[in-house]
Amino acid sequence: MKLCVVSVDADLIDQCKSVLSESHPGQFELTHSSHQSDPPAADIYIWDFKPECFDKRFPSELVAKTLFVVDPSELKHFRDELGGRRVSILLKPVHPAAFEPFLQQALPRHHLAAVEPVSNLAEETRDRGEMEDLLDALLHANHKLQEYDRSRTNFLARAVHDFRAPLTALSGYCELLIQQRLGMLNVDQIELLGRMQNSLKRISRLADGMFDLSMCAQRKQPLELQISDIESSINQAIHEVAAHANQKELQITVSTEEPSRTLLFDPVQIERVLINLLENACKFTGKGGSIEVSSYPVSWNGGSGRAARKPPTRDNVGPAQLNAYRVDVRDSGIGIASQYLETIFEEYTSYSGGNDRSGGGLGLAICRMIVEAHGGTIWAESNGLGTQFSFVIPPPAAEYSRATKTRIVERESRALPA
Repeated sequence: MKLCVVSVDADLIDQCKSVLSESHPGQFELTHSSHQSDPPAADIYIWDFKPECFDKRFPSELVAKTLFVVDPSELKHFRDELGGRRVSILLKPVHPAAFEPFLQQALPRHHLAAVEPVSNLAEETRDRGEMEDLLDALLHANHKLQEYDRSRTNFLARAVHDFRAPLTALSGYCELLIQQRLGMLNVDQIELLGRMQNSLKRISRLADGMFDLSMCAQRKQPLELQISDIESSINQAIHEVAAHANQKELQITVSTEEPSRTLLFDPVQIERVLINLLENACKFTGKGGSIEVSSYPVSWNGGSGRAARKPPTRDNVGPAQLNAYRVDVRDSGIGIASQYLETIFEEYTSYSGGNDRSGGGLGLAICRMIVEAHGGTIWAESNGLGTQFSFVIPPPAAEYSRATKTRIVERESRALPA
């Protein structure tokens, strides 16, 4: 079955490839075309709507087998162009799961067209019509849900943005009091203010994460990739959670090996990952427990960030094959049931109860978002005697390496004395 993507958006084309390979392997032959050229013959089309490249005389026979991908700002214009014709629409940004209803609708159409029924034609035609009406209704409901989800996301992003300002102010007031600029305080008062400030920092990090999660589907935040020291990031993250760990008398040990290759990552974002994982470990480890942080080079050939199909390893691997870097955060706290290990990184996932290590899914969802933005993978392992969260920083892509070296050279050049 041939599927043609009419678009010059590389992300949309890659997304189509990913969805087809995972949910419909071997069932589709994917091609793509620009708007300026006539698209090749195909059984179904995914058409990236561009007003300047769209003809009102779009053939009616193509409408039934076309999924139009439309920017919300151009939705009214698109409807005016198509008139009253029934169409299948997905709003940008497209979620992979939104492709499924359309593909499920297209597959039976194709099979029925390829194999013409020889008996009970009227009954099968009627059943097919009822199925198409039902799927059309589902697509319409899906479209409405996309609109509602976008409105909810925009509202949440605005609310969190406004929420961050008073948090920053409160943290500043605590700092003034701790430094005793407004009067002398005793030791207990200063300690209490320190705890308040740590709590405010955590809430601020969560607010930043909520904002990033709500906006990441609409606009990609560029990473500040640079040659960085993973040991410094680990030490900084441990410093950030030290107050929580000391309060519960937790022992944190660190074992760090030198990377076999240059590590290229955004240190601020990777520190956020480490802080979230360490906070999760502190929260679910009993008083007097232990947390181990270890990092070392591994061999990795890529994989899914949500459930590492083939976890990176360094067993029976030569030094030349150690092309990535792995970080493990292991604790002696409560474990995670095996059925939740793959879903624990989903947004707002919670399996309820006092032993819920997802923390509402927010902190871990932020970790996955950041690690996957780096092209890496993150997963969890548990045997009932504690939990280990691991993530991998992949080898730097050539274009990132060149861009980073250029920025470093420019920065050093500007620093040279005249």
